[in-house]
Amino acid sequence: MHRMCVVALAHHAHPQWPLILVGNRDEFHARPAAPLHPWEDGSGIAAGRDLQAGGTWLGLHRPSGRAVVVTNVRGAMPDPAKESRGALVTDMLHGSGRFAEPATTDLPRFNAFNLFAVNGGAARLLTNRPVPLIMPLGAGVQALANEPVDSPCPRAERLRLALQAVADAGTDPEALLDTLMAEDGPALFLRGDIYGTRASTLVAVAADGHARMIERRYEAGGRSAGTTALQFHIGS
Repeated sequence: MHRMCVVALAHHAHPQWPLILVGNRDEFHARPAAPLHPWEDGSGIAAGRDLQAGGTWLGLHRPSGRAVVVTNVRGAMPDPAKESRGALVTDMLHGSGRFAEPATTDLPRFNAFNLFAVNGGAARLLTNRPVPLIMPLGAGVQALANEPVDSPCPRAERLRLALQAVADAGTDPEALLDTLMAEDGPALFLRGDIYGTRASTLVAVAADGHARMIERRYEAGGRSAGTTALQFHIGS
């Protein structure tokens, strides 16, 4: 089960980077995952990979610039018979497969989730809690965590405000990776031995198509487990 606990999206809100995604993935440390990398299956996807279920939680489609990120929703018991949320992300990134363009009626087939999807100039929020919903998003800064979208979440609001400040000032979004290590107040970083923050990820795509993806990884106790940084141009 994917537990990327907090993520924020800036869509046409920053003067240099019309797409910024930043967030922490929280998960059991024992669950195997591959680091951020360009997938070698011809899909064009750059993402980490859940080696247990095979999907991903956050990624970018290099040919098109599509970006997708998912969180689970707290309090809903997972049903192993449901479709994989990681497969939903992968299909939407690739633009093919059963769930490349999900309809509202498809959303109950998955365990509880919130999802941001950006495709070209359009951004959407998809969720199935409290009700199935696909909602267009205008320009601006939004944030999600593990709460239903109609519930307030201090952690999501903290990250939203941090990203809003970067967008308003037009500063380098890479500084948000340090923000994601905050353990005070509504903590963004979870330092656990069994369960905790596994990765902090930044995706930033400039108006000219230049893309940056940075992933900082953590092991049990919040110890650093390496960093991956990718740079490429959308469509190349």
